[in-house]
Amino acid sequence: MNIGSLYTVKKYFWLIFPTKEIAHIGPPIAAPLLGLPAAATAAAYWSKQYNCEVTYFSPESFIVFLQEDGKLKKVLTSDGRIGWTWFDEDYISYFEEVKTEQ
Repeated sequence: MNIGSLYTVKKYFWLIFPTKEIAHIGPPIAAPLLGLPAAATAAAYWSKQYNCEVTYFSPESFIVFLQEDGKLKKVLTSDGRIGWTWFDEDYISYFEEVKTEQ
């Protein structure tokens, strides 16, 4: 993954935590969820657990990874959400870099 490059999400819903500290104690790779109801339920659950707003991004959305710290990456979504998500290199095939024509 290249920091600053635009990617399209090919698979799963991914939780976004508001801070790196919360993402670090959040669910370890419980982030790739199987569907919208599960994503919304998980986001609501973790929001309540940590008294903050946990959101998610979905397949076919566009994201930019802004920063990384170990298995955590700061992400900007196409709908303007910014936060931290778990990312392991095993999931690299779930994202596709958007190539721009020159």
